[in-house]
Amino acid sequence: MVRKRTAKSAVRRAAQNVIVCRCEDVTEHDIRKAVRAGHHSLTELKHLLRVGMGHCQGRGCLRNIMRIIEEETGIKPAEQQLPRARPPLKPVPLGLLGKHEAAHAEDR
Repeated sequence: MVRKRTAKSAVRRAAQNVIVCRCEDVTEHDIRKAVRAGHHSLTELKHLLRVGMGHCQGRGCLRNIMRIIEEETGIKPAEQQLPRARPPLKPVPLGLLGKHEAAHAEDR
């Protein structure tokens, strides 16, 4: 029985170091700590921890964060509101913007 407790606590400690938001390097521990401090919405967590603000714009982490919020608070993912999307919705290569600008310069 003692071995199981030790194994469970080791798994819990390892899970806390799991990076949930790879773009902003935010761990599960960081998210749980913020939720326990009273930040129960994705928008609050986005402002506090910058989750969902990296290159993937939350496509890689927000569902996992919603699951963590549910585990900590009981708020179902269907009841949680996604942060407001702000353009660009998908990452845009800077070279594309430069080409667009160059095309307008020729028209002048």
